[in-house]
Amino acid sequence: MINTDKQKESSLLLKLKDEPSTSTSQPYILQKIFQRFENPSKQNITLQDLQETSTKIIHLKEKITYQKWHINITITIQDYFKLQITAIIDSGAQMNYIKKGLMPTKYFKKTKKRLSTANDEVKFKVTDVHICNKGICIKQSFILVKDLDIGIILGQPFLEINKPLKIKTEGITTKIFQQKILFAFNKKPITKNINLLKTFSLFKEHSINLIKTKENNLYFMK
Repeated sequence: MINTDKQKESSLLLKLKDEPSTSTSQPYILQKIFQRFENPSKQNITLQDLQETSTKIIHLKEKITYQKWHINITITIQDYFKLQITAIIDSGAQMNYIKKGLMPTKYFKKTKKRLSTANDEVKFKVTDVHICNKGICIKQSFILVKDLDIGIILGQPFLEINKPLKIKTEGITTKIFQQKILFAFNKKPITKNINLLKTFSLFKEHSINLIKTKENNLYFMK
């Protein structure tokens, strides 16, 4: 009887065959999570299911939260300096960064801001930088970094000023001065739009329901 129960319990464990790969070329699929929790009355969902699913969702969130896209931009400084370059939009970067040597040093000023992985040495920043796209220019500040794999990283300040924005297969779209702007991707990312809020809402709802059911069962067993 014990072995049978263990086998039955094992058969109820949540198994997601479409787990996200560490490669960015693999789409993140939450369809099976939706199917698992949208019809809880027809399935026996255990506390172990919830725990394992929670771990999987956390891993998915970590992979989805920090995304990177390559775009072509034109940056100008005070109408005296102009540079066309490929930049990375990195949603995990706290600031905008530019590689040393791309801009004349006369435009930079000392700042105490530093990278999270750097020491306390003095950094340099440039504040009067405009990122231009189809006649619309967005003012941004950059921190000078000596060692970067790519010339420019556009981080959270760039994303925040462009909100609300939409991420599509062709690029990132936003509206500035009532004009729609597209920051086109150099390569179309192979990802799918995922409604994480729906996942977390379903997960939370059925977690509460399951706990209440367990509590009621324990009460009647007394």
